[in-house]
Amino acid sequence: MILSYYWSRPLYCLAWYSVKLLRKEKKCVLYCEEAFDAILFDNVQKHLKNVPLLAKNRRVQNKLKAMGHRSRRSPSFPDVVIMFRNMAWKFPCKKIVKIGFEHGAYNFKKFSAPSYYNLFTVFFMTSSADVARAEKLGITTAKAIGFPKIDGVFDGSVSSQELARLSLKLGLDPKKKTLLFSSTWDASGMSAIHLWYKRLDTLKESYNILATTHCWTSDKYRRALQNDKNVVFITDFEISRYIMIADVCIGDTNSLLAEFCLLGKPIITFRVETTSRTMPDVIELIEKISYRISTFEELVPAVEKVLEKDSPLAAQRRKAVRLFFGEPDGKAGLRAAQDICKLVPELRSGLSKT
Repeated sequence: MILSYYWSRPLYCLAWYSVKLLRKEKKCVLYCEEAFDAILFDNVQKHLKNVPLLAKNRRVQNKLKAMGHRSRRSPSFPDVVIMFRNMAWKFPCKKIVKIGFEHGAYNFKKFSAPSYYNLFTVFFMTSSADVARAEKLGITTAKAIGFPKIDGVFDGSVSSQELARLSLKLGLDPKKKTLLFSSTWDASGMSAIHLWYKRLDTLKESYNILATTHCWTSDKYRRALQNDKNVVFITDFEISRYIMIADVCIGDTNSLLAEFCLLGKPIITFRVETTSRTMPDVIELIEKISYRISTFEELVPAVEKVLEKDSPLAAQRRKAVRLFFGEPDGKAGLRAAQDICKLVPELRSGLSKT
């Protein structure tokens, strides 16, 4: 357990009880470690009364403000905290109801210690398969509800006309295939961004190039991609539309692979070194759902191959969707909201009982 959990707990709990004596109504907040967390909560929030945002720091608060969201900063002493990170230890009073969500589909990296998850009242995961993995480790708070972030994929709100307008806005050449590059956090040791971020100009004559990175990616990579005139660097938090307009998606060990599968895209992945966070079952899965390469020189032949014949891998990706998301139906946000209201009835707002 994080040491600050123990040394901060006595003073925090004293302050929490003092504040609670003066408070007439139950206070619930969404803790945002990153501004992206507010986007992840959208499809849950729409079924609830408004949940105020609590920003980790000024940087996150400024990002939220730029997105049109008001927020407060710590310290905070809520009765209920919701978060998309495994950081219940930041709210060490046991009386606080703590509700957690995975911020990506499935756990592509080694789980944190069970004690972190077990601080939560409930921790929502995206599939029963992921819950089973968690329970084997001794995690007792996990519950499968699906992945609220992808609910919009099923509601018909994204039309072919909208995708055509997006392609036009981005200046994509309709005569070229579009490649979407993505990567996990480079400091995890499980990223391949260093293999491709400086070499995308070699692809410009044949392909449209989109790129997205993990929100914690080092500035040197982000700046290089932002400044590359041959690359459309995606700054939007919600990238489903960009995945939809891509012909081939390229990654490493990032959880976006799950969304690539859901949207039926051919996938190429770079092999990376094994680290302490590597999960053998995840690497085995990635081997089944994607065309694997080790160097940038292998990329173009791989792209041509998956564009020509991808059916065996496509069948494996369809199987993987259930592993990642259970039975995706566009109602994960509703299910999460219903479960939240069982714990916090005050958040109920015309919530469907179905």
